[in-house]
Amino acid sequence: MNPPQPKDSSVLEDKLSDNSQSNNPAKTIPKTGTKSETASAELWESIKTIIGLQNQAPPLVTVSREGNLPLSFPQERLWFLEQLESANSSYNIPFTFRLKGVLNISALEQSLNEILRRHQALRTNFSSVEGKPVQVIASTVNLTLSVVDLQDLPTQERENKAMQLATESAQQPFELTKEPLFRASLLKLTEQEHILLLNIHHIVFDGWSEGVLFKELATLYEAFTNNKPSPLPELPIQYPDFAPWQRQWLQGEFLEALLSYWKQQLGGKVSELQLPTDHPQPVSPTRVSACQKFVLSKELTQSIKTLSRQEGATLFATLLAAFKILLHRYTEQDNLFVCSPIANRNRKELRGLVGYFVNLLILRTDFSGNPSFQKLLTQVRQGASGAYAHQDLPLQQLVNHLNLGKVPLSQVMFVLQNTPQQVPNLPGLEVDIVDIDNGMADFDLSLSMVEEAGELIGTFKYNTDLFEEKTISQMRQHFQTVLEQVVANPEQPLSLLLPLSESEQQQLQAMRLNSASKSASEQALEREKNFVAPRDATETQLTKLWEEVLDIRPIGIKDNFFELGGYSLVAVRLIAEIEKAFNKNITLPVIFQAPTVEELAKILTQEESSTSGFSLVPVQPKGSKPPLFAIHYLGTNMRWYRPLSVHLGLDQPIYGLVDKLAIENLLDEQKAMPSLKVEEIAAYYIQEMRTVQPEGPYFMSGISFGGAIAFEMAQQLHAQGQKVGLLALFDTLGPDGSSKISTPRQGVSSHLKNLLTLPPQAKIKYLQEQVRNKSIWLINRVKDRFKKPYQRFTIAWRKLTCSFYLAMGRSLPQELLDFRASAANNQARIDYVPKVYPGRVTMFRALDSYLAPGNPDMGWGKLAGGGLDLHYVPGGHSSMYDEPHVQVLAEKLKSCLEQGVGS
Repeated sequence: MNPPQPKDSSVLEDKLSDNSQSNNPAKTIPKTGTKSETASAELWESIKTIIGLQNQAPPLVTVSREGNLPLSFPQERLWFLEQLESANSSYNIPFTFRLKGVLNISALEQSLNEILRRHQALRTNFSSVEGKPVQVIASTVNLTLSVVDLQDLPTQERENKAMQLATESAQQPFELTKEPLFRASLLKLTEQEHILLLNIHHIVFDGWSEGVLFKELATLYEAFTNNKPSPLPELPIQYPDFAPWQRQWLQGEFLEALLSYWKQQLGGKVSELQLPTDHPQPVSPTRVSACQKFVLSKELTQSIKTLSRQEGATLFATLLAAFKILLHRYTEQDNLFVCSPIANRNRKELRGLVGYFVNLLILRTDFSGNPSFQKLLTQVRQGASGAYAHQDLPLQQLVNHLNLGKVPLSQVMFVLQNTPQQVPNLPGLEVDIVDIDNGMADFDLSLSMVEEAGELIGTFKYNTDLFEEKTISQMRQHFQTVLEQVVANPEQPLSLLLPLSESEQQQLQAMRLNSASKSASEQALEREKNFVAPRDATETQLTKLWEEVLDIRPIGIKDNFFELGGYSLVAVRLIAEIEKAFNKNITLPVIFQAPTVEELAKILTQEESSTSGFSLVPVQPKGSKPPLFAIHYLGTNMRWYRPLSVHLGLDQPIYGLVDKLAIENLLDEQKAMPSLKVEEIAAYYIQEMRTVQPEGPYFMSGISFGGAIAFEMAQQLHAQGQKVGLLALFDTLGPDGSSKISTPRQGVSSHLKNLLTLPPQAKIKYLQEQVRNKSIWLINRVKDRFKKPYQRFTIAWRKLTCSFYLAMGRSLPQELLDFRASAANNQARIDYVPKVYPGRVTMFRALDSYLAPGNPDMGWGKLAGGGLDLHYVPGGHSSMYDEPHVQVLAEKLKSCLEQGVGS
């Protein structure tokens, strides 16, 4: 399960929400001088400050939906992070509930659709206009609650399958530009038991939204079950109204007041947390996560709460202080910070909205002078109160104004959930939470706490790239030790807390050495040693831009943008400056593909008629092994290969070949619908491939249609006398691969023959696949009767539009360029007639693939002159590249690559 999202991050959060619209919320503060009363005075001063500023804010009103709607600052930050690493599940917020009782599926589906209608945030996608992200709101979304019936499976297998499907659902990435960012499905275990799967992207949802969603779901389900209309009033404003209001508000005097506070707290005082890790940061991080839970006894929980009251601190501050002591002992840093989320809904109008409002606060603590725990707690308490009072400054703005771009902020997070995770209280049903996690770590280490039944329950979520299980287990024990020591004697100095054994000290020292990065002076010396000055006007201009945005001088043409401290938001600033200087549009991924001045200058100086080398995308370019050249599927996205590259290891280079630029080179620009041949694409890709590897043996793979291109490349390479070490086809349909079975008797015979060739664990999957494929075929036949006329109209209209643009001598917009490329690509696939290839073919067949149900080799067996190796991998045609299936695919592919090298 995900660490709990913050709803009420502190007592202050509640009070702000209750009083933010009042002009005179201040109350008389007792003056008796006790610690508790002093803390109360600080708290109310913070409340008065924030309310005074809020009263100057413009009213929250509905804005026009015409034109481009901006993102809020929190959304913009998350959008940028998604551009860095698309197709991951880090920002999925999954919910899994077991429902026992008689479920009204129709009422449940109706309730979810009403929620989508009520909340525009859940109907929002995100596009880019002139390099800036904008909100795109669908007028309607019709959610169909799919039901997967598992009743026929044996009890244990049914439960296992349900958990598998729930995990896959939680870890399935979203596409921000296209698909709905709210998913719902239902697993039917028995007539009286179902599992409800919800998955929502964080960019439209946060922890507070959870309470809004479940409360509305319960209310609507009860109404619709009883055939009554929705009793919920219409919402006066929507999330898209908040974004422009926030941008209007965060300027002038209010912005200066916020910046003044944060500059005083953090200016020049925030440095990277040197947290010891078992492994150094990998070149290609997976960010796969794991969790460890622990429970503090009722006695210890009560002692912590008593200490908090005695010291005039919230439970949040006490637990955070103890956690920071743990980090201080591990890092040996006197000045450290932890991030903590806050709901950031200070206005009553925002309380009933679903949306992404949450902000991250940077809470810094100074450990110098060996203070007692009491003094440290006072510092943490005051810092938290001040941070809460000035929470309205978004993290993105804080980073920009305080030049914190070089400090990695997503290292450690702390959350205190004031209430246990909520469940929708659906009438007539017993609803229980099922622990399912999104499987990704957006922080290196996070600690979340919640109180349930008088006990504090904690969860350490950690990045498995960096930490081993035993290390987190030790950390968990050390945290409990700190808590036990501070409640026993809060006056003792920090140096006496958490005494470490000699072996523990040695272990931490080894971890520090393992994870330590080079000092600034060492990095500067290394850059000076390898410094290469700019050699032409383009490199000189780019170097000046880099020096300006990074504030580092001098910068050489071989220096890496990200190793110098560049990050996503700085990269966006750099792109804007490059576009001004060179009058050329480039995208964020280009900076990742070409992270040095030298590499970027080559791209900028290339003539538009020659893009050699640019169709070659370095998915993972480092390593000593022969590179694997990966060919795209029918589209142009290489995201499928990124999870695969992670599991193949850091020593296996992978280069992706994408077709968009190749097609634009090969197509006749004067034709609305030009033709293209697989043979032409293959010849072009061989040229591209040889810029990295001039001679064989070549190792190639292709996904779906990309497999046909890889097959033709192998043909041409063989004809040129080059050796092919591996030709791997991933669920690629060959000629006659989907040939129909003419009679029922032939069908039974063919399926029996196929079953005999399958491994035991695949036989059940095969039978399930046939039933599902037949069902899908029937459904698609019905759908096609309605869809084909519309599709034919759309294609005809786009062809006509292309002709119009070309006749007017105008350049085609990107949408039409993509259409031409996809159409030409698809026609090339249809026209391609492969010949027998003399070498060996390796086929990776997805167990749940819907393609070629009656043909295990998918039509390639008769074309593989050197034989065909067939490997079955879990997953479907698309999901075989997703976690956890991709791990099996990677292991099998790794073995095949090694065999190819040795042959």
